[in-house]
Amino acid sequence: MRSNDTPIIIADGSLTIESAVPWANYTGSGSNTKVHPHTGKSATEVVIGMPGNNRTVTFSGEKCTVAVRYATTDITVTTGDDGKGLQVITDFSSFHDGATPNHLARNDASSKISHVTVKQGDQTKFDSGASGGTRVTIHYQ
Repeated sequence: MRSNDTPIIIADGSLTIESAVPWANYTGSGSNTKVHPHTGKSATEVVIGMPGNNRTVTFSGEKCTVAVRYATTDITVTTGDDGKGLQVITDFSSFHDGATPNHLARNDASSKISHVTVKQGDQTKFDSGASGGTRVTIHYQ
């Protein structure tokens, strides 16, 4: 992890969402949106690791949108137009507390991430199907 970095990591197998900041510190508008507490930070990079298709998308003050599909659950991590104000949008009732206060785990662990899309502003920078072994890290610093 980089200095001052508070990334969000989405990984499959048994789907988990990990945050460098405990989930209890997030605020939210309704049960499906959690807002990162460090609103002055910006998305700087999204690193996609999947067998045969690794990619890094860098950001410098643009809107960052990451969409991940897992079984019937969509997870969207997005920022404001300036790359700040990161929020995670998903059906959080599909998750339970993980091993630490920084982890959430999917109640149905039998599927895998099937698709990942990354947008920079309104431009799609990465759009690919996935079939297991996928890890997406959104750096926020």
